[in-house]
Amino acid sequence: MARASPYRTAIIDCLRRGMTNSDIVKKLKVPRMLVHRTAVRYQRLGTPDDFSRSGRPITVTTPAVVKAVRERIRRNPERSIRKMAKEFKMCHGSMEIVVNRKLDFHSYRMQKAAFLTKKNQLLRKQKARQLLLGTRSGTHLRTIFSDEKIFTIEANKNGQNNRIIATDFETACKNGKIINKTSHPASVMVFGAICADGKMPLIFVDPGAKVNQFYYREKILEAGVLPWARSHFGNHPYIFQQDGAPAHRAKDTQKWCKDNFPEFISAAEWPASSPDLNPLDYAIWGYLTQKVSTKNYSSLKALKDALVKAWEDLQPEYLRVVVDAFPKRLRAVIEADGGRFEKYR
Repeated sequence: MARASPYRTAIIDCLRRGMTNSDIVKKLKVPRMLVHRTAVRYQRLGTPDDFSRSGRPITVTTPAVVKAVRERIRRNPERSIRKMAKEFKMCHGSMEIVVNRKLDFHSYRMQKAAFLTKKNQLLRKQKARQLLLGTRSGTHLRTIFSDEKIFTIEANKNGQNNRIIATDFETACKNGKIINKTSHPASVMVFGAICADGKMPLIFVDPGAKVNQFYYREKILEAGVLPWARSHFGNHPYIFQQDGAPAHRAKDTQKWCKDNFPEFISAAEWPASSPDLNPLDYAIWGYLTQKVSTKNYSSLKALKDALVKAWEDLQPEYLRVVVDAFPKRLRAVIEADGGRFEKYR
């Protein structure tokens, strides 16, 4: 059975006041057919209820089944809808009706994230509110967002989600069923930075180098970020953002950023443990992983070439959409009182 329109009560209130269908459509800005059907149903029944429906009785998603499913989820929320469908001997679609429509539950992905204490959440909310104030004047559109990530030469596959369809086991193996792995695959750390209308070339950290505050300032900020930012923005003001990594929040690094960038978001201003607020973390790195980490590479050079190509393929339109999501995510943090959030608007 379809759910009742959220406008039903408002439409009926207007009908009781003697308003015409046309007036209701203009006032509530709803489809004319919705108003007509609601009016006809209300005139016949005299109540906001639905018409009684004919058809075969419910035999699968019965109240007893709904109650049993609710109890199972109460005992252990970490459940698979597909497995519960098999346990209750019903199709996957029927179980989704029980869980989503009748119980009004929703399935959420499990994610790994830093633990947030009450103090962390309070600070995260306060800093998000301050950053959001700045975005009202468009500060996010002239902000350089930056981050680092490690990529390996091995494919990033999930044995549950990535499958090979073949006629037999041997054919599946030939087509890539077995993914060879090593204990310590060769890897490279990448530094990336983007803004609403551009991206700087990727910086690959030297093999074996430790990214301490000295390496970070000399090899990344001085040699990479600063020259690109001056070339890209010219005389226009811009803001530099970095997360709270030890090399980033070192006193000398903070002072260097203050002396060399027109503006920058200091360690005291950026919310700690907040990858969900960094465009590279919530969008760009995922895009690169999807494009690059789908196969094994014979060497680090081959991996770097693939990363550079995927990075160059990032379109300005996509970057703008990703950065435009930043204020929306700040609002989501505030609405969640500094906690984690699943969706934003």
